[in-house]
Amino acid sequence: MSKSGMAGPDPRLPARLSRLRMKTGPILKRVPPPRVLPVFLLAAALSSCSPAALHAAPSPVSQPVSVSLVPESAAAVPGGELALGIVFDIEPGWHIYGQSVSGTGLPTSLAWDLPKGWSLESVSWPPTQSFSILGTATEGYAGKTSLEARLLVPRGAKSGARVAVKVEAAWLACRLECEPGEASLALELPVGEPVPATPGALSLALALLLAFAGGLILNLMPCVLPVLSIKVLAFARRSGEERRPVAQAAAFTAGVLASLWALAGLLAAIRSSGRALGWGFQLQDPRFVVAAAFLFFLIALNLFGVFELGSRLPRLAALASGRGALLSAFLGGFLAVLVSTPCSAPFMGAAIGYALAQEPARIFLVFTSLGLGLALPVAALSAFPGLIERVPKSGLWTTRLRQALGFPMMATVAWLGYVLSSLGGAGALLALIEGLVAAALGAWIWGTWGSSEGRRARVAAAVLGLALASLGLAWAARGSSSGQTRAVAETAPGERTATGKADPFWRPWSEETLAGLRGRGVPVFVDFTASWCLSCQVNEAVALDDPALRRRFAELGVVALKADWSSRDESIARALAALGRASVPLYAYYPPDAKAPVILPELLTPEIVRRNTEMIGKEK
Repeated sequence: MSKSGMAGPDPRLPARLSRLRMKTGPILKRVPPPRVLPVFLLAAALSSCSPAALHAAPSPVSQPVSVSLVPESAAAVPGGELALGIVFDIEPGWHIYGQSVSGTGLPTSLAWDLPKGWSLESVSWPPTQSFSILGTATEGYAGKTSLEARLLVPRGAKSGARVAVKVEAAWLACRLECEPGEASLALELPVGEPVPATPGALSLALALLLAFAGGLILNLMPCVLPVLSIKVLAFARRSGEERRPVAQAAAFTAGVLASLWALAGLLAAIRSSGRALGWGFQLQDPRFVVAAAFLFFLIALNLFGVFELGSRLPRLAALASGRGALLSAFLGGFLAVLVSTPCSAPFMGAAIGYALAQEPARIFLVFTSLGLGLALPVAALSAFPGLIERVPKSGLWTTRLRQALGFPMMATVAWLGYVLSSLGGAGALLALIEGLVAAALGAWIWGTWGSSEGRRARVAAAVLGLALASLGLAWAARGSSSGQTRAVAETAPGERTATGKADPFWRPWSEETLAGLRGRGVPVFVDFTASWCLSCQVNEAVALDDPALRRRFAELGVVALKADWSSRDESIARALAALGRASVPLYAYYPPDAKAPVILPELLTPEIVRRNTEMIGKEK
């Protein structure tokens, strides 16, 4: 990146200086004689100097404005946009003008020299500031000012190549005097992988079908299955009681859809602001992870029988029947969506990737189809009680099953602790454990004395239990925030440890690293993963840790890159979007001949990996 300066003779300079004299004449005429006299005295002094002095090497003169060209991403993506920042660093007391002027001054201009097929989409100019020079009002920029330019990269741009983007910037810098300036800025950057045709070619009807199938399969994933088991247990405990199955099915479905609509709206709003996000993004926030851990911990304590809500307060007891049963079903739908976000089922990744590249209406349609698939099994059980009547009536076995279902909830808490440690370090995990102990004590107090005969004892148990749980949550949330700051400070970029211990087989992914390897014709396998993604961890244990596969990669010269999305990373989100996805896991193989990448299934087995390994060998 080059800095600004008076870069040699310019054929436009005479015309610019002529305009400058015309524009700044009124200002110069206002300078009082005492300020002009020193200039003439200086000129007289210089005229008396010796010829040797006049021909001495000039001292370097500091320019009032410097300019740099800054890319927002490390590589250009064929078929996408490239955002560039043109940063003007203006010395104190000086100012430059905007793209248009009124009165005195000259506009700042940009002349682009782009690679063949590239085009300038837009340049965003920030609002100007008001200035006054000797009583003459004008507008422009002072201090550090950034313009944002967006370039359209053609789909035919060659992956792995390096291209040069050039721009000529010209401006007029003024305080009492004015000085024109120019800079020739150049930027060379690699071209990444092209945007696949899959997202665009995927029709809305197919996306809806894939989303429905993905939601249906999501019920069998380890994230959601424990919640479904709890719902089935609730049906068994109410076996033989009067209930409204169709209404409960509708309430559960409404809970699922309302939660997914809220998530879709949040995603659409955030993406419209220019940020790239995807499925499971909320688990990148340690505060959300803490809140989810507390929720599942309290559910587990309730399943173990440490405390009961319904038997402690008459109003809460009403939740077991009537309208309370509908509210319980609705909250069950919300819980199903909450626990489903760490998982990505087959077909779901392509559907969500398509949705998040469309307008908001289609985003909501795809998420609605996903919700209908997720809600179908429980809704079917509710709507057709004959399916539940075959289950034995409640008794001792339901008590034991309920207690057993508390252990998957505790396993979820342990996993969330692992996720939190990857985001905020050991300090955040310790704060979570301390907070959970306080919450457990509060739940035990509530369960022990919350049903006492005396009203004062019940109120005291409720207040003390709620206070301990709230203090524990606040303590854990505070520890997660400070721990995240320390973890970010201690972890160097590209050396993340969120997905486990250091593994020499994997290299850290970056847009530049991938483009460089592709430019040299090296085959690359990329694992887009996250510590909060259960499917990712299962695939890693089942397939990617296979020694035979790793030996095969070494024989073929395949470089394995790991793109860790545990924390928010705009470059990884952009790379996922370029591959037509908005979720992890995603596995992409880049052949050595610069062909489009091969996308592997979301769920890997040794057989799938072996088959793709053979394909890699043939490509080689």
